Amino acid sequence: MSFKTLTIIHTLLVLSLAAFAAFTFFSGPGFVNQFSMENNVFIYVVPIVAMLGYFASKFLYTKALSAINPSAPLNTKLALYQKANILKYALIEGPAFLAFIQFLSNGYTLYFTIGATLMLYLAMQKPSKAKAIEELSLDTTERDSL
Repeated sequence: MSFKTLTIIHTLLVLSLAAFAAFTFFSGPGFVNQFSMENNVFIYVVPIVAMLGYFASKFLYTKALSAINPSAPLNTKLALYQKANILKYALIEGPAFLAFIQFLSNGYTLYFTIGATLMLYLAMQKPSKAKAIEELSLDTTERDSL
């Protein structure tokens, strides 16, 4: 696994989400600030799914990192690190897509705000070598071979 691969994956996920957000913004019904909560289950589903995605991504990422054996070879550690990051990205991106889809259907500003917030959070999760060194607690020889 190289950081270039993980960076490309992350960048494509963020760009695809941003492109979909732009599509929903320009082709949707526009912003609707006043909305009825009657007969709209998504007013509850979208925020709950967004919170579950956020907290599940943090929990499962931490759990996946703690499961990495410190004495494992560097390639194994990096492969498991990439797997943990991709899982984290997916758990953030899924609820964001749901929010943008709901915004496209009825224009409620809340949905677009939730989707944009998750998209910005996903963008901030950009992988880096320094972050991997810190999170994997790599020794000096492993750091040099990155």
